[in-house]
Amino acid sequence: MIGSIMFKSRVVLLLVVALFVLGCGKGDSESTVTTAGELGAALAETAEVATYRVSLSAAQTISLPFGGVDTTQDIDEQAPTMVGEVSDARQHFVMDLGALLGPMVGEELDLKLEMWIDDERFVIDTRDYEQLLDGNPGAQLGPFEPGISFIDLSDLEAEGPEMLAAFGGSSLPDLKELAEKLPAALISVEQTSSDPPTYTGTVTFTDLIEAQGQDIEVLSRSTSAGLALNSSMPVDALTRFYVDFYGSTEVEVTIELDERGLLHVLATRADLSNLYRAMFETEGLLPDIPDSERQEALDEIDGAVHILETRTVYEVDGDLEVPLPPATTDDRTELWSDFFANAGFV
Repeated sequence: MIGSIMFKSRVVLLLVVALFVLGCGKGDSESTVTTAGELGAALAETAEVATYRVSLSAAQTISLPFGGVDTTQDIDEQAPTMVGEVSDARQHFVMDLGALLGPMVGEELDLKLEMWIDDERFVIDTRDYEQLLDGNPGAQLGPFEPGISFIDLSDLEAEGPEMLAAFGGSSLPDLKELAEKLPAALISVEQTSSDPPTYTGTVTFTDLIEAQGQDIEVLSRSTSAGLALNSSMPVDALTRFYVDFYGSTEVEVTIELDERGLLHVLATRADLSNLYRAMFETEGLLPDIPDSERQEALDEIDGAVHILETRTVYEVDGDLEVPLPPATTDDRTELWSDFFANAGFV
């Protein structure tokens, strides 16, 4: 989803599509298998939780000499990147995209995206995207044009399971699937504290994505379609690139349980510094760049540093009431359908 709002052509922005995409187990040592089993047992009750609040805070350390970017952020739980409320009836999320994009474009952005999801509709408030058009009138935002709109999920499903799966690939992490799948997805894990119970380990981006209930191929293609709106990169080639990149990138994870043994905190740290070189070295991904310019870019990219850290806090609340979405008659189901069809989902 984030890739859909790219409004400048600078290479520095290409990494944005990786920000929110955080199987089977790969641990082969006896201690890893044992500890993963203990963690899985500890998280078993979390899988039964249906109503909760979630808050995601993200921070980045970015040094891109070729893009003139040099910034360091720390996790600020008082200014989360995303907050959400989840129940059986519906879900509601508010994402602060300005906090993520601002450091990379060198300016402050007050840009939020709000969403409501139930079994029938996906309502999206993209009114803040007007700022992107004000700064760059030629930007192509596709389904994210400013306004309050909705997607009829039954109509999307009627067009085929691939279309609904494409839209599902842009949804946010599922706590139940995370609690069930994350322990088995860990490459390595050890318990580092008993008060509170805390575990640290590693997992590939791909396995972390799939442990959160998403499909790596679907997510990569959805994201690539958004980025392709404002670049010449082919969707198929970009999709293959992200699938490969996520599969070869490891993420450090810290898992903290609350006093009831439920998942309370999931913290991650990923080194994405190799993303830029990989993009320029992947054949067919940036076809419009002459070989001489490509080599010059590779020389400049050697000093790139990009570290992404996240901290997600889950709070179980059985009395939580998720707010209703605002009324809207702006039906963008067909627009979304065309968007995903152009991405190759049908």
